[in-house]
Amino acid sequence: MVARDLTQMQPRYALDAAFYDRVRAAKPSYTMAESFVIPPYSGRGFIAKKGQTFRVVEETGPQIADVAIWNADDVREQFSAMRTWLLDGWIIRKNSRMWSELPWLRPMATCIDDTVVAPAGCDYHHHFVGTHCGPETVEKRFGIPGLNGCRVNLLQGIEPFGLTEDDLRENINLHELNRMDPVTGRRAIARGDAKTGDYVEFYAEMDLLVSVSVCPFGDGSHNPTMWRENVVRPLRVEVYETGIQPKAFPARMEPRAAEPNPRPARR
Repeated sequence: MVARDLTQMQPRYALDAAFYDRVRAAKPSYTMAESFVIPPYSGRGFIAKKGQTFRVVEETGPQIADVAIWNADDVREQFSAMRTWLLDGWIIRKNSRMWSELPWLRPMATCIDDTVVAPAGCDYHHHFVGTHCGPETVEKRFGIPGLNGCRVNLLQGIEPFGLTEDDLRENINLHELNRMDPVTGRRAIARGDAKTGDYVEFYAEMDLLVSVSVCPFGDGSHNPTMWRENVVRPLRVEVYETGIQPKAFPARMEPRAAEPNPRPARR
């Protein structure tokens, strides 16, 4: 059987790695636009303008962060896990692009840095496979109703911007080490190995509304019903001015006119 790489794209849509090398090289000249800490079991929203970067920082040690992204000028456009999986893969790494859904289908943010270096042979990664937890999923998995979850936290972050639960769909999971079993398709989570000060950083390709949740699963080593063992730590968010504006993404190709489908001649 011959496998096809579904991440292959037309050259005009391919990532310009040299551009993001330039964005990274400019870090010494970045200026901080905003910085704040999100307490455990809560969430917060913020705006990252086009050409800025935002970092999700481990404030005091390993802690899972759920991150949801919208176009700040048209919140109908938001991050799509499935489109990103198809075009860039499910692992978040340097130069991964976070794509929006149809009909936009364009990069919203690009990962420019991840300070956590995975050990050789490690197959656990940042991802967006599991999306966010919520009171319902926690109850179904652990049998305890009414516990907080990332859905509640993400909503807490977007409600001040006029968004509701109808606007919340998919998200990224950072510092949650996830592995996909190639046989069963099931996933496993390992304890996060990030240290204080580690971060993942994204470059905003457009004006973004971002919501970040401090996940009740902590570092991923315990379930949220084991309160005495499950340490939930705060997260810091930092927004930076880079002074570099994004490259224009190529305009959509217009659909070609449908060609007639001739009927086969009758015998």
